[in-house]
Order: sequence, then structure tokens, then C-alpha cells
Amino acid sequence: MKNIFLLTLLFCTGLSFAQKATSNNTDAPLTIVEQMPSYKGGEAAMKKFIQKNVKYPKAEKEAGISGTCYITFVVEKDGSLSDIRVLRGVPGGPGCDKEAVRVISRMKKWKPGKQNGKFVRVQFNLPIKYSFR
Repeated sequence: MKNIFLLTLLFCTGLSFAQKATSNNTDAPLTIVEQMPSYKGGEAAMKKFIQKNVKYPKAEKEAGISGTCYITFVVEKDGSLSDIRVLRGVPGGPGCDKEAVRVISRMKKWKPGKQNGKFVRVQFNLPIKYSFR
């Protein structure tokens, strides 16, 4: 009986420590905040930057590959971008995915997101479309 009680006590203590460790992680990026981050100059300026800087990869262009690459990244508290990666790529177009990451990593700082009046880290997803005109 003592062993069962001790085992139960240890198990419950372990759970409480695990909960404290995860709930104290206030620096994890959020997905929705009161004031979402924004590209300086607005959405139109961001689209212009992407259109100006994305180069359609030659292999994908010659193969007639088109589609949308979804990029995810974190807008940091200071507006810089981190953890830039492909969320879902263009099928059969790894060059498009690589190019999208390259362009996003060249963006200037954004206006950071805010929650409760404080700057916070925010996860942001952005589609980049590759199509023939």
C-alpha cells in the first residue's frame, strides 16, 4: 500500500512540474494577437517587394511547374524575422520553395505584433504564388 501511495505521489509531482515547465514558456510564438505584425509600408509594399525579388527558378519554369509555396516564420519582438521555413511547398518544385525562403529572409524588419500592450513573438504564414503570365 505504501508503494502505491508513493508511486502515485511521484507521478502527480512529476505532472505538476511538467505543467509548470510548459506554462512558463512565455516566449513561444503566438499565432493570433491583438495587433498582428505587419510589413512596414503595408500589404501592397510587401507584395511589391516579393514580386520584385522572386526569380522563377529556371528548372521549374522550363518544366511548366506552377503552384503556391506557403512559408512560415516568426516575427520577433524587434520586428526581425526568424525560423523561416517552408510550411507546404510547390509540388515538384523544390527550387520555388528555396527561392521563397531566400526572398523572405531578405525582408526588412516588420512592425512587431502586440498583446496586452507588449511586443510579442508571432508566427506568420505567407503564400507565394508561382504562375505563368
